[in-house]
Amino acid sequence: MEVFLTLFAGLFTVACGQINFAPVFDTVNTTGVDGDLRQRLVTQGVLESTAEFTVLGNLKAHVPGNPSALLKYEATSDQTLKVIENGTVLLNRPLDREAASSTGNNLKVTFVAYYLTSTGARLSADTSITITVLDVNDVEPAFQKLPYNAKVAEDASVGFTLYSSIEVIDLDVGYYSEISLSCYLDQQSAESRAQSQEACETFGVKPRQNSQGNYTGFVFLKKPLDYEVKKGYTMTIQAIDNPTRSGTGLQLMTTINILIEVIDKQDSPPRFLSTPITVTVFENADNGTRVGSVTAQDGDEGNPRPIKIVNKAMGDPNNLFYLMPAEPQAPANLQYVSRIQVFKNIDRETQLARYDFEVEAIEMENGVETDQRVTTKVIVTILDEDDNIPQFQQSLYNVSVLEMDSSTLVNAATTVPGLNMRVSDPDDPTNAQFGISILSQPTAGLFSVSPTNATQQAQVTLIVNQANQLDYENPSMRRQQILLLARDLNNPTDHSSTATVIINLEDSNDNTPEFLVQEYRASVREDQVVGTTIIKITGSDKDSGNNGLLTYSLRGTGIEKFNVDPSTGLVTLAQTLDYENTPAYQLLFRAQDNGTPSREASVSLTITVLDYNDFGPIFNPPSYQTSVNEGETNILIPVIVKARDQESLDNITYTIVSGNTIDNAFVLHPRTGVLSMSRGLNYEETPQKRGTFRLIVMATDADSPPQSANTTIDISIIDKNNHDPQFVQSLYTATISEGVPTGYFVKSVSATDQDFGSNGNITYYIWSGGLDHFTIDQMGQVTVSSGAALDVDDVRSYNILIHGRDQGSPPRTGSTTLSVTLTDSNNKDPFFSQQVYIGSIQETVSIGTSVLQVKANDTDSTKSLQYSIERLSIIAKSTDGTPIASIYPYDYREAFEIEPTSGWIKVKSGLSRDSAAAIDFNVIVRDVNAENNQEQTAKALVIITILGSADLTPYFAPPWSLTNPTYYYTLPEELAIGTVTSTLIATDPKGPFSINNFQEVAEPNGGDLGDYFSVNQTSGQVKVNRRLDYENLTFKLIKFRVRAFSRDGLRSVDANITIQVQDINDNVPQFSQSKYTVTVSEDKVYPYQIASVFARDLDSGSYSEIQYSLSGQGHEKFMILKSGLLLINNGTFLDHETTPEYSLLLTAQDNPQALSSEVRQRSSVPLTIQVTDINDNAPSFSSPEYSFLTVESYDLNTNIGEVRAVDRDSGVNGEIVYTIDSVEPVPRTPEEDYFGISSESGMLYSKNSLRGASSKSPYKLVVKAQDKGSPVLMSTTIVNINVSSGQLDNGKPIWISPRFGDSNAVTITNLTEHADLGTVVIRALAVPRTPGASIEYSILSDNEETTEFAIDKDTGIVTVARNRTLDREKQETHDLILLATDTLNRTLQSTRLLSIKLQDINDEEPSFNNCPNRQYDVPTETSVREGEPVGTLVYTAVACDLDNPPYNTVQYSFYENSTLYCYPNITQSFKLDASTGQITTNKILDRESHTTYLICVKASKPGQRRKRELPSRQELEAHLRQYSTGDVLFLLVTVSDINDNKPTFAKANVYTYIFSYPIKDTVFQQTASDPDLGDKGRVRYSIILSQYVNTAKGRNISVFDAFKINSDSGQVSVGFQSYKYFIGGYFELTIKGEDYLNTNMYSTYKLKIYVGEKTSQVRVVMDADANRDQQLFVETLEKNLNQNSQNALYIPTNTRYHKTASGTSVNQIDICFFVVKNNRVIDSFDGTTSLNEVQSILSSQNLYSPGPCEPATTKSLEGWSAYWWVLVAFAIFMFVIIIILIFAVRALYNDYKESMLAITKVQLVQ
Repeated sequence: MEVFLTLFAGLFTVACGQINFAPVFDTVNTTGVDGDLRQRLVTQGVLESTAEFTVLGNLKAHVPGNPSALLKYEATSDQTLKVIENGTVLLNRPLDREAASSTGNNLKVTFVAYYLTSTGARLSADTSITITVLDVNDVEPAFQKLPYNAKVAEDASVGFTLYSSIEVIDLDVGYYSEISLSCYLDQQSAESRAQSQEACETFGVKPRQNSQGNYTGFVFLKKPLDYEVKKGYTMTIQAIDNPTRSGTGLQLMTTINILIEVIDKQDSPPRFLSTPITVTVFENADNGTRVGSVTAQDGDEGNPRPIKIVNKAMGDPNNLFYLMPAEPQAPANLQYVSRIQVFKNIDRETQLARYDFEVEAIEMENGVETDQRVTTKVIVTILDEDDNIPQFQQSLYNVSVLEMDSSTLVNAATTVPGLNMRVSDPDDPTNAQFGISILSQPTAGLFSVSPTNATQQAQVTLIVNQANQLDYENPSMRRQQILLLARDLNNPTDHSSTATVIINLEDSNDNTPEFLVQEYRASVREDQVVGTTIIKITGSDKDSGNNGLLTYSLRGTGIEKFNVDPSTGLVTLAQTLDYENTPAYQLLFRAQDNGTPSREASVSLTITVLDYNDFGPIFNPPSYQTSVNEGETNILIPVIVKARDQESLDNITYTIVSGNTIDNAFVLHPRTGVLSMSRGLNYEETPQKRGTFRLIVMATDADSPPQSANTTIDISIIDKNNHDPQFVQSLYTATISEGVPTGYFVKSVSATDQDFGSNGNITYYIWSGGLDHFTIDQMGQVTVSSGAALDVDDVRSYNILIHGRDQGSPPRTGSTTLSVTLTDSNNKDPFFSQQVYIGSIQETVSIGTSVLQVKANDTDSTKSLQYSIERLSIIAKSTDGTPIASIYPYDYREAFEIEPTSGWIKVKSGLSRDSAAAIDFNVIVRDVNAENNQEQTAKALVIITILGSADLTPYFAPPWSLTNPTYYYTLPEELAIGTVTSTLIATDPKGPFSINNFQEVAEPNGGDLGDYFSVNQTSGQVKVNRRLDYENLTFKLIKFRVRAFSRDGLRSVDANITIQVQDINDNVPQFSQSKYTVTVSEDKVYPYQIASVFARDLDSGSYSEIQYSLSGQGHEKFMILKSGLLLINNGTFLDHETTPEYSLLLTAQDNPQALSSEVRQRSSVPLTIQVTDINDNAPSFSSPEYSFLTVESYDLNTNIGEVRAVDRDSGVNGEIVYTIDSVEPVPRTPEEDYFGISSESGMLYSKNSLRGASSKSPYKLVVKAQDKGSPVLMSTTIVNINVSSGQLDNGKPIWISPRFGDSNAVTITNLTEHADLGTVVIRALAVPRTPGASIEYSILSDNEETTEFAIDKDTGIVTVARNRTLDREKQETHDLILLATDTLNRTLQSTRLLSIKLQDINDEEPSFNNCPNRQYDVPTETSVREGEPVGTLVYTAVACDLDNPPYNTVQYSFYENSTLYCYPNITQSFKLDASTGQITTNKILDRESHTTYLICVKASKPGQRRKRELPSRQELEAHLRQYSTGDVLFLLVTVSDINDNKPTFAKANVYTYIFSYPIKDTVFQQTASDPDLGDKGRVRYSIILSQYVNTAKGRNISVFDAFKINSDSGQVSVGFQSYKYFIGGYFELTIKGEDYLNTNMYSTYKLKIYVGEKTSQVRVVMDADANRDQQLFVETLEKNLNQNSQNALYIPTNTRYHKTASGTSVNQIDICFFVVKNNRVIDSFDGTTSLNEVQSILSSQNLYSPGPCEPATTKSLEGWSAYWWVLVAFAIFMFVIIIILIFAVRALYNDYKESMLAITKVQLVQ
């Protein structure tokens, strides 16, 4: 149509005379202009992300021949594009490339260009295009077919694809539709990251592209799974498009989770729930005693097998224990438990208290053991019983002993030398406590033994208590025989041993001569003639022979007056005497023996020259009386005897002449007359035990001849109750019959008391052990108590503890034991072991055949039992079960009889099942030895079935049959010898009886030729008799025949046994080598063959097939084929430099196609793959470029610098050779080849003189490093060398002074520190090189230090400019750079370094602060261990004097200051070396006595110290810094701890309580203190003894599990839920607190725990008081009650608001107690009575209303108490009525039975 209109317009224009053309779009092809936007919108395209209203371009057209035509533009559709009239094209709506056309995304558009002619005609042109929409990445990948779940077996191999149904699409195109899949790490939390990371390490995902934007994902396994470790994973899969980041680089991502469930397979062995297993058992436990259990389960929890638990072969070396068959445990039956029982007698001492054996848990499959098994150790702690006696090392000891030196060992104790005696008891320490005592010795008390008590073993020392008594001179002492006793403290009666020690004395000269007294007095009248005998003194010497022969002599002034016979000792007058000149002579009388060496003794001899005496002493009063308490030395009425003598005045001596005890217990002072006592006396020591001593006292004056007088002193001994009653016997025995009547006399006991009066009167009572069955009167006669029920079956013997108590105050008690043994009396009825006996017998048996046996028993020892059939009880029944009334024609009563003594029931007459199919009767047993002809009987019912006759051929159980008499079994090999494979069951139909006689029948052509199986003759069990090894069996099918015989041996039947032996996977693959080592070059790649390995399996079939695998780090780089060929894996690149060697594990596993339940054997050997090196690494320099500096004046071969390269290859491939490749500028002559390099080290050096080289400096060298490998590899580096001219510069001044050698530095040392201002240091001198020039001097430095010095610019004199800083200690050396300048050419300058070293003067004080390289803290801390020996070095204090020697000597001393905390008297603990400053210990330090010391050390002068307590560390530091002047070192010494203290408990004996049903776990806690620090002070607690004591019942037993203790806190807690059975007694625990690091350091305490019921508590009431300290009040009350009560113990249990029957009162408080008497908690009634006895104490504390702690809370029953006995009487009445009815019914039944029998007889007669 448009064409038509255009044509019409053209014709019209022509007709009008003007031609108008239609517009034409400008296009690229014609105009080069994209007028129709085809290039822009079609060829280039529009991004779908282009924003709305974006200008896409401009339309352009023209009208041919009419350039001025006004063109306008439009589009036929504006849905997508909008065209403005001027031709601008806009995007009218958003683009979406992925949307379908149905959404309106029609991108075809027609552009129109038009104009109006002059006539108004519209001429137009159009063009149509389809816009190309370009894709952007705006659609994220989308997962399809959700959700994803996968399952994978745990034995799946690595690389296994476990899920392939992941679908993901991306609607974008091109690279925007490309998708990569990966495992995503969740970063939301640490936990989620860890879980996702674990999933990503285990599984991987890989994509497969199906089409553009369509992918399938495959999840595969990256590493092995283990169901037992982890049962499932959640894997997050991430899909990312545009993985190459093409285009804009934008990537879109989405994630999805896949749940992966691991399926369990049988790949894990069983496991024990606890390992090792620890159990305890008492030694000597009975066989079959259960000691513990073993629990195991299959390690594969998802598919568990049954578990068999057995003793491991050879794992129980002594076969002491066996395991019961394992049983599954409800509810899941996953765990199997096997009980451990004792199999043999156990001796703890043989097994050293511990026994280990191994048990094995085996997985079972269809009743057959698999190879999945595991072993663990059972550790059995064997608890001790006291079954060993303490034993001496030998029974007789003979020693010879040189007699003791009596002069040095008087009354001293010493050990018997040469005696090596040991006692040992191998029991546990708790049972191995024994006492060692002397049973007999010739002299009582002469010997004692040490130790007296010991545990397990002891070195016994025999001690001589009085060594001087072992005197050879006493013939009775020359041979000593001592009998020693070692007695078990726990069982002293039965467990003891003795040893005899014989001591033979040998003589020695060990006795000094002795005189009877130490002073001799004699008197002689002055008128006696010469030769008068004065005194005869003889001494004695206990030695024999010459050792005892004495010679006498006198010594002293005046000996010339007397003669002494040297042999007899007779002293006579030698010269006349003069009383007036010498009234007395003081001489020494000496006796000397003839021994070698000799011994001598001297006594004082006073010879008095006598005058005459006329008057004697007179006593006033004439006699004395006093008294003294028994056992005391305090005389109640002091006695001082006095006598007067007119002539001698008070020169009177007093002596006791008679009446004293043998050992002179009464002592009378000879001068003062004061009577005293040397020891206390017993009442029994008085003469005739009358309680009085009469002393005769003589007073003698000093005149000559002396006169004397006597007086008496009567002393009464007041008796004290100090003797315990002593029974005549420590053990009494009696034997009585259990049937004796009450009041029967048992035994008479008797005790005596050495006290007198009421103190000696004794009353008797039974303390314990009688069980209220015996009483005792005050005569000591023991009788059977009323109501006693003696029964030898309950108690066979009584150990009755009898006390005898005197009537003294306080009373004293003695005890004895009466052992009463009961003898049996025939007083009990017999009883049957069962009440009904059932049997059967064939009717065809002969008379006399035994049917069955009834058994009865009687606990009486004198029983005599006889059996009989109760004829009236015989009943017969027919085959249909109806009773048979008639005894005709078959008298069933005569069918059976019973042997009276054996109880065997036998056939008495012929049997007929048709006549009587069953016969019942009662059997009566009677004790014919019953006492007093009492009737003692019992009954049992016997039921016998009569069987009819039948085929009597024995037969086996199915599947055996007469037509196929065969059993067929399939058994795996390697069954354990003794394994029961089957049990043959055969029946003898004659009984029927089970046959118990089987025999294996020899086959004529062989059978079980290898004797692999045996048949038990009795049980029919077929057992494995020899090892079944499939591989070694010639015949895999074993056949034999078994015959079963009847009881009579006349009938038999055969069964054929066929056993097919099956192979099991019992052989482990064996490699041909124990290890493999192979090599491979690092350049080899897949599929290079490295080596070949081989393993062999002896099993058959699939069990012998082998699959190889590799494991270990780096195993994935290699692969191994089924043939054993080892290859490099695909994609593997080896690198010797990274990994030169792979240490792998090569595994061979058989049965590769096995199911999860089948056994797979494997073995492994090490595989080492060594990667050999190739030259693939070039040397590498440490730097790409080096720069060095040198001076041209240096000598030849001076090192300039070093370059270094490394080569990662090894061997020759890594060895490097260095060369200079080129030099710039290039040397023109050999002399200019200045530089060389070491080929090995890379060190550059000057190989020619460098003179003039500075002119061409710098030099650029190319250094090459190449290795020695093949091919050769190399690398290069650049080296820049600058050469300096040094001092060779022409024209510069030349230095004359200071002079120098080869260096440009000069040091002078002639200046002292603190030199005066202007002091000349040196004169510098330089000369110019320029003619006519002079030198100007200066110091070239702007450092501050140069200001101390100045230089004269003209003269060059260097002087000190200032002296305040010239301090050598601050700066010893000053460096000055002197500059010399040419005055005519100031560019010519020369320098010289001048070093001025200052000389020292003595200007410094010693200091601890200014030491270089040493800084002391304030205070400085150190430590020393306690217990170290004296002289141990603690610290070395080093102060410094900054002066040089000899000015720097330091002296050290301890320093004290009144304002400091320096430790006073420090020299008692520490020592200071004044010259070295070393501080050492001066004593052994004890940290627990003093923990820290502040030691103040002064460098030079000591001071005074005083003691002050140390403050805290911070306060001390702040305080000392105020006084820190530098000359004092503050050293804080801390004594470090050693483990030298044992734990100690505050109380050695404590008590507490528990309820019979404990309401809390905690019982008691007492902690031990150990002052040591850290682990040294840590205490470990344990209960070493736990005894239950019930004194009323005579029980004392060990209960180990009753209580537990926390080993760290010492808290004791309950071990049982109930202590009901322990009421009435108490537990005594011995609790040990031992040092954590040293178990030999410990303490113990005893804890009594009383057991009581809550209803046994009593209480007192008090008013509530908020201001009262409740706990303190109760503690004080407990203390007061127990201090004032002699026979009761009060233990507070609870404090609460007051409870009554009506409720709780908050205004009152109840304090509840347990009251303990006789070591048991008494009931609340007796407890209330006990509280009433201490009412005065309760009243003083305002406590009232004692009573039960648990009040009655039910009132409704209170009114019934009066009717209680009515209810009891009614119940008894009903019981009697029932008994009467039973007897009445029985009697009526018997009458009816007899009447029926009579009627039957009458009918038969008729």
